[in-house]
Amino acid sequence: MRVDSLAKRSLPILFLLRRAMFYRILNQSIRALTILCLSVLTIIVPIEVFLRYLFGKSLYITEEFTRYLMVWVVFLASSLALREGSHISIEIFVKRFRGRHRSWLNLIAQILLLTFLVFLIIEGIVALLFQMDQIIPSLEIPIFWFYLAIPVGSFLMILNLLPKIWESLKGIPGKNKSRQEDEHLAVNGEGGGFL
Repeated sequence: MRVDSLAKRSLPILFLLRRAMFYRILNQSIRALTILCLSVLTIIVPIEVFLRYLFGKSLYITEEFTRYLMVWVVFLASSLALREGSHISIEIFVKRFRGRHRSWLNLIAQILLLTFLVFLIIEGIVALLFQMDQIIPSLEIPIFWFYLAIPVGSFLMILNLLPKIWESLKGIPGKNKSRQEDEHLAVNGEGGGFL
């Protein structure tokens, strides 16, 4: 019986450890892919500029490839920015509230963002259905692969938004936080603004 009660108590801890490991691996993979895409852009664009201005010739794939690769970079990096709280936030309004009220405001903003991201996934998938037959002339591949960034990036943002929603939900039923705790959160970059 003692082993059963010990196992029951350790299940939530195992879940939290697995969840933390999942998010760590997910975000490290996103970061590596973003760095790879940015590295490719950093190499290709100067080569294009060099060829164009020195020889009057350019690579025919560079312009479209860099444009579509940048879309992937934006959606992948947005997921990381959401996880780290690096998106633009309106703090002047939120700082007027404390404790549960601030948690409610954060939760409302997060639910609105979640709704928008779900809409973006749905519309992104609808747009994908029309992109399989459209070929990028210079790359000779379907534009589908570049439009895929919209639903994939939105899904990754949702995955990184869910823990933030959970944290907001945990902050609602508690008592109002003291001014020192709010200042500590603001200094450490946690809970200062929406999301």
